[in-house]
Amino acid sequence: MSTHTHDRHDCSHSHAHDQPCPSETEEEVSIQQEQEALNRIVRAFRGYQYHAELEVARWQRNYLQLSERHKALLPGQPAKFAAARQAVFSNTFFIKSLLQAFDEANGGPVPAAVASAVPTDCCTEAEAALVSPSDVEKVRYALKNVMRDWSEAGAPERSQSYGRIVAELQSRFADWPKDRPPPRVLVPGAGLGRLCLEIAKLGFEAEGNEFSYFMLLTSSFLLNHTYEANQFTIFPWALSNCNQLTDADQLRPVTVPDIVPGDMLAAPGLLSMTAGDFTEIYAGPAHSASFDCVATCFFIDTAHNIIEYMEIIWNLLKEGGVWINLGPLLYHWADSHLYMAEQQLSIELSLEDVERVAAAIGFQCLKREMVPAAYTANLRSMLQSSYRCVSWTMVKPAAASKIAADAAANHKS
Repeated sequence: MSTHTHDRHDCSHSHAHDQPCPSETEEEVSIQQEQEALNRIVRAFRGYQYHAELEVARWQRNYLQLSERHKALLPGQPAKFAAARQAVFSNTFFIKSLLQAFDEANGGPVPAAVASAVPTDCCTEAEAALVSPSDVEKVRYALKNVMRDWSEAGAPERSQSYGRIVAELQSRFADWPKDRPPPRVLVPGAGLGRLCLEIAKLGFEAEGNEFSYFMLLTSSFLLNHTYEANQFTIFPWALSNCNQLTDADQLRPVTVPDIVPGDMLAAPGLLSMTAGDFTEIYAGPAHSASFDCVATCFFIDTAHNIIEYMEIIWNLLKEGGVWINLGPLLYHWADSHLYMAEQQLSIELSLEDVERVAAAIGFQCLKREMVPAAYTANLRSMLQSSYRCVSWTMVKPAAASKIAADAAANHKS
């Protein structure tokens, strides 16, 4: 199924860069919490092969329970099991390369004090058994995201979302003076970084923000440690038996990355990433009126309180700055009471209410349409699903325009 999710349990291990300095004890506790959280995610990556091989063993075990007559009707199954194990081996090689790069880079996007205590070597069976089913699934989901963001196979899907956002950016900033610094664009929920790269390669100054260590580790590897196109081969659907037309479809390879990220930038310094929670990092005055555009793609429904997101975006934008958004409203915390002990805030508004609140904050809508967009879809699957996304461009009016708009509104009332 084409789903758009986030790492629900990762919220506690974001680190904001613009918060007041904690005391030494608080800092030590924070580092320890971050290490524990990161260790959980790294353990999940390290345990991929163990859990994947358990899944293939389950298929084989069930097959062997069939009668000889039924097994004779499925002569290709043993070969499928062998091919699946080869696919798992290839995925494991990609993951080990990712973890090795993380280790050699002393954590990459993760603070060195946090990364230093996180093991990245092979996972023992006992350690792998500690990985929760949800984290097992998140590693597999990360591989599907790699397909979406960094393969030729993901290009049609990227064009539905990233393509629209980039085209709108180009249109809105077509007359930007060449003697001025490039427009600054913030991409919250940057995921694996492809949208940020697409924006930066056009000459914009793109800043991505991501809080999930699953995404941060993978994006850092792809952006900074891949050196040739199609360097790795992965099998995103190798462990997905349901709704497959053929075994060959299920076990088909995908090569990544489709481009070399380092060769794409128009100039050095145009692409950066921050690690941490969007609301913690960007809510303060340090970032007020610092961006010409905020581009959100499949992001705003990750909020506990979507109104807070909109207020932060408003504060981040300069006067005349634009907010380009594309995505659904699959509120990610709506069912958190089913899997988390503590009650989580979840404000779930209709699109009508979201747009009404945006207008009340001060945004003016320049463009709005409903568009189809898939997310990590398997185009050869018997199950096809797509979101009917809202795509809008809103502007934070210049002060004079805002005063005029308020006066007009008051006159009508």
